[in-house]
Amino acid sequence: RRRSPTLAVVATRLALVVARCLWAPTAGTFLAGSGLALAFALLLRTGRLHVPEVLASLGRALPAMPSRTAGAFRGLGRLAARARVDRAAVLPVAIPAALCAAFVGVFALANPLVARVVKAAFEAVTRHLELPSPGRVFVWTVAVAGGAVLLRPRLVRMRGREDAVTGGEAEVTQLAIARNALVALNALFVGYHVLDAAFLWAGSPPPGTTTQAYAHQGAFWLTVALAMLTAVVGVLFRGALADDARAAKVRVLAYAWAAQGLVLALGTYRRIGMHVAKSGLSDLRIVGILGTTLVASGLVLVLYKLRRQRSFGWLVRRQLDALALTAVVYVLFPTHLVSARVNVARIEAGEYRPLLHMFRQSKQVESTAALLPLLDHPDARVRQGVAALLDAERDTLTAERDAARSWHARDLGSPRALAALEGVRPRTGALLAGVDPDAAREVLLEISRFANEDRSLEELLAIPSASMRGGGRGERDVY
Repeated sequence: RRRSPTLAVVATRLALVVARCLWAPTAGTFLAGSGLALAFALLLRTGRLHVPEVLASLGRALPAMPSRTAGAFRGLGRLAARARVDRAAVLPVAIPAALCAAFVGVFALANPLVARVVKAAFEAVTRHLELPSPGRVFVWTVAVAGGAVLLRPRLVRMRGREDAVTGGEAEVTQLAIARNALVALNALFVGYHVLDAAFLWAGSPPPGTTTQAYAHQGAFWLTVALAMLTAVVGVLFRGALADDARAAKVRVLAYAWAAQGLVLALGTYRRIGMHVAKSGLSDLRIVGILGTTLVASGLVLVLYKLRRQRSFGWLVRRQLDALALTAVVYVLFPTHLVSARVNVARIEAGEYRPLLHMFRQSKQVESTAALLPLLDHPDARVRQGVAALLDAERDTLTAERDAARSWHARDLGSPRALAALEGVRPRTGALLAGVDPDAAREVLLEISRFANEDRSLEELLAIPSASMRGGGRGERDVY
């Protein structure tokens, strides 16, 4: 067993993911926890590890699962032998009981009366003791086998060196390709930055394009451009170009291009900020922020590789480590709660555009209670629509609570959210008295759509309330 700072960092992340699973588990927390558990087991054998080694070790561990499981059971057998259980005290009871159970089963098959007695006894036991389902037994079996592998994992180390091989000479063709490409790409980026200065940084979209469309489309594709830039620099300078004295000017061009890439990253953040300022914050927009940060950090790693003469393998390891860290940060960060609080504050200040996100955020355990202040909104249509959303989520949480028959089907966040929604049941009931909830949700969606289409205030106020409509199209049409 080894102790290292990396082991402590991974153990801390794993503990945080476990806590997040206890509060409100998701598919992301399950995947992150599984990966961190594997990394933790491997780091107990080595003081330093990167994501490629973890993935390679996982590939070696799967074929070894049968032998590791058998070894674990042999070890349990040796532990049991050392426990010195008195066979004379156990066998005289266990063997007769097993024989009686076998003959009772045969008699039940032969006699309907015995079968009814056995069935009644079985039902009486299962009323107080829940027997595992076949699916759960399968999961337990896989977990036991996986645990056996983690007790003695197969560690695979990457053989590639992290320091770049120096002293080589680049081919003339390589120099020409890199020089011509970087000159052209620097000029191209300068032209794009001039275009951004005229529209993006000036705060006005190009003619014929709305601010929201300009910001939304640009944020994604500029992130793709940043990733392409990182890949091109990493591949171009993976060989002798990173060290050859004749390529000094080419490396200067690469630094200049990378610096323009960082400006491009700032423009991407600016676009995301415009999008958030226009229509509110959402889980997907936080993903965009994290994705842009990840790509920008990759660009910084490429510059560090070029400056410190690191190998391409070093770059790949750090890039994958950054990706894993970003994924863990995302599953831990309460994106829906933060988004809901930002949007609710803006709606309370008189904005209507962020209402569009209420349909998603009302269905999340972590954020549904954050919508409660909107039950006091000055606009009765907003109050009714939010009340309908919260009532629907309360019914969902109640059904899930009633269906959860064991501790592992429950979490800590759902009861708190349900308690908050139960506390406002009289309030939501009064708001929806004589109002069709489907119609209330439809009105809320229509208001948010009109607002995001930049309709006039008169058009927004002209939308009739749910009590004036007397019916709706149903929840599936609203979404």
